[in-house]
Amino acid sequence: MAGSLVQTEAGVLQSVDAVEITMNLHSRIGGVPENIQIKLNDRDVRITLERRGCENGELWLLLPALSTVSSRGEWHAFADAMDKRCQLVSFDWAGFGDSERPAIAYDAKVLRDLLAGILQHLQSADQVKVNIVAAGHSVPIALGLAEQCSSQWAQIVVVAPTFRGPLPTMTGRAGQSFSWVRRLVELPLVGPLLYRLNTSRPILKLMLRRHVWVNRNLLTPERLREQQRISRQPGARFASVAFVTGGLDAASDSRWWLTQIQKLHCPAHVVLANEAPPRSKREMLTLADKADRVSDIDGRLGLHEEFGTLLAQTIVAS
Repeated sequence: MAGSLVQTEAGVLQSVDAVEITMNLHSRIGGVPENIQIKLNDRDVRITLERRGCENGELWLLLPALSTVSSRGEWHAFADAMDKRCQLVSFDWAGFGDSERPAIAYDAKVLRDLLAGILQHLQSADQVKVNIVAAGHSVPIALGLAEQCSSQWAQIVVVAPTFRGPLPTMTGRAGQSFSWVRRLVELPLVGPLLYRLNTSRPILKLMLRRHVWVNRNLLTPERLREQQRISRQPGARFASVAFVTGGLDAASDSRWWLTQIQKLHCPAHVVLANEAPPRSKREMLTLADKADRVSDIDGRLGLHEEFGTLLAQTIVAS
């Protein structure tokens, strides 16, 4: 059975033949994966999307956090805990996970265009309002579409939201200050070498322990190998270095997302990470002041992965 073409404002999405859809794809959240094409920066980019649950159920779109180890698999525990009558959809951002990782100029606009294309694809197919659940640095990507798309959202849940990449957060400087780092890592030969050093297991373990997970028992050799596998896929350095240096930041201060959350045409639920780094926690609290509902969980920036079951229970609680 042949797939269909869907024309969107963000670009063209083209489903491939049903046999090709599942070939060489692996489930990350316990569902059925497929590939679609979205036009980004004037080229078609292959995006891996996965559906799980009841085809006609309430639709939930799960946005993975942007990070060097970003993957839709972060939502597996959350997906396991959700009502089986729901339809859950997640995807890998361009440049991350199982999606294509081309050497393009990654920025917040590219990812907004990608998300707009995903939303158009889902709404064309299902014609229902979507519950958005965005984690970490994907939050400002979603909020960037507040005025344009949120009338079609049932709600947006933002989990441990952040709006600045690691280097801007640590230094207090805007992402433009680190464009030289991006250019260096994008170079042939020296770029892959520098990136490989930065994705060694000791570096990844330090990052995950300090900022992402609370439970150190999660940092098993097997888990670290999987995180390293995600980070070292061919072409992964381009989007990863953009994230780390602030190239994916939608804005340089929190006033931007305070404005964006007020443009929403749907309820907003902020889930705070109680053990987030202090600066990140302060920024979460400023956003929470504008939310319709606020919850908190004793996690860090990866709480949606580490405490997925508790997060699902928190979100669906009346």
